[in-house]
Amino acid sequence: METTARGDVPKTLQTIAYISIPESADLEFLLWDLQDAIAAYAQLSGTALPRSVDLEADDAGVVDGMVFAVDDAFDDEAIIAVEQILDRLGIAEIRVYAVVLAGSEDAERAHETAMRLRRACRLRDLPWCGGVVICAGSGIAALRHSPRMGLLRRPFSEAMDKLVGAVRMGCSIEHAQLLGGGDADSVDVDGMVRVKPAVPAPIWHAIIKRLGAHAQSRI
Repeated sequence: METTARGDVPKTLQTIAYISIPESADLEFLLWDLQDAIAAYAQLSGTALPRSVDLEADDAGVVDGMVFAVDDAFDDEAIIAVEQILDRLGIAEIRVYAVVLAGSEDAERAHETAMRLRRACRLRDLPWCGGVVICAGSGIAALRHSPRMGLLRRPFSEAMDKLVGAVRMGCSIEHAQLLGGGDADSVDVDGMVRVKPAVPAPIWHAIIKRLGAHAQSRI
């Protein structure tokens, strides 16, 4: 309970590490979208933009926040990689967030993934601040050139903006919703906001397949 309370205390994050496990085009797209939105809101509000930290650099220094991007095929090897990063850089006041990419029909594996991430933080007495579950399946990187608030990306962008608010406030996504007068009921017991495509799954998969094929033909 103590770690949850610390995660609810707003803190200005000056440095953030964005970590994709594993490295994939879809997870990199989601992290790119998050960073792009954080930069846009910082510019609009005239506030400082948190510096992105490269964990592989020798001069990484102190990290105030971490955002893990993972998929729901989160195996023991992946959690070990997360735990190693937390053990190396985790300090009491760090804020830990996650973006989980899940299948569009079944989010149960995403629940297990979020639960394992949350447990890893609690075992190290680190504030778990939640995040978003993107129930889109593979291929979402094909939306990179689609309008952010268009039909296809809008549900995911709105969910990601809730994470943006939490990162900008330096607190949990649930507490950020309460502070901002939003709907905290959208946050589940894992501290995650779940979102699905705006169109039925068969149509979604057909669109993503077509966009992906089109992107490949342009390479």
